[in-house]
Amino acid sequence: MIKYEIGFFIALCLLVIGYYIGATDHAKMFSDVKWTDIGTLFVTFLGFSFGFLTYFEWLNNKRNEDAYLAAKKYVASIVEIEEHLHELLFQYDHICPAPGVMVEENDVSVKRVEHLNNVLNYLYQARRGLYQSHRDLEFWNVALVDKFLEDYKGVNKLLDSISVVCSTLNNQLFHFIENNNENMNSVIQHKKRFDELYSGIHKITKKRVQCGFKEIFRFGQ
Repeated sequence: MIKYEIGFFIALCLLVIGYYIGATDHAKMFSDVKWTDIGTLFVTFLGFSFGFLTYFEWLNNKRNEDAYLAAKKYVASIVEIEEHLHELLFQYDHICPAPGVMVEENDVSVKRVEHLNNVLNYLYQARRGLYQSHRDLEFWNVALVDKFLEDYKGVNKLLDSISVVCSTLNNQLFHFIENNNENMNSVIQHKKRFDELYSGIHKITKKRVQCGFKEIFRFGQ
């Protein structure tokens, strides 16, 4: 688009100059001007036009690059959330009571709960990163296609629920360790709820792998 605009501008300028010289009385003004001077002026004009075109091409390419990086940052935010969720799942599978799960020493389990609290905090920070990266898309004239926009909203709703469940489950696990497994049923129920929410998020986020990068975003012109 920029090339056509510059070309039109150059052609228009040449047409106006030609008319001004050949079709008016101002042609006499150039009777004493050397053709070499006119040639130099013309080359200078072309150089200016080329520089103008080059600058706007660079600016357009830079905007496209920044838009791509914004989209890439959004995907990276999703990946970071997935990693924290996977870590939560891994730790819960090793501490929550279930058939085949070995009972750990209390001090090991306490450290595991502390780690779970840290991971939950990392997940909260990653969610803030996802929110910010989604806002940045609009700034760079990038949008999620409709179905992935709905998935974004769906993931956030599930993450709201999973934050509540994990906070409660972590507290229950601490009491589970300290009080000789008195609240086992409650721990099992909340772990089951976590598994359901995790499965729901995983089902949504894996679509990006199936569809590919180009199917997720709509880039502005």
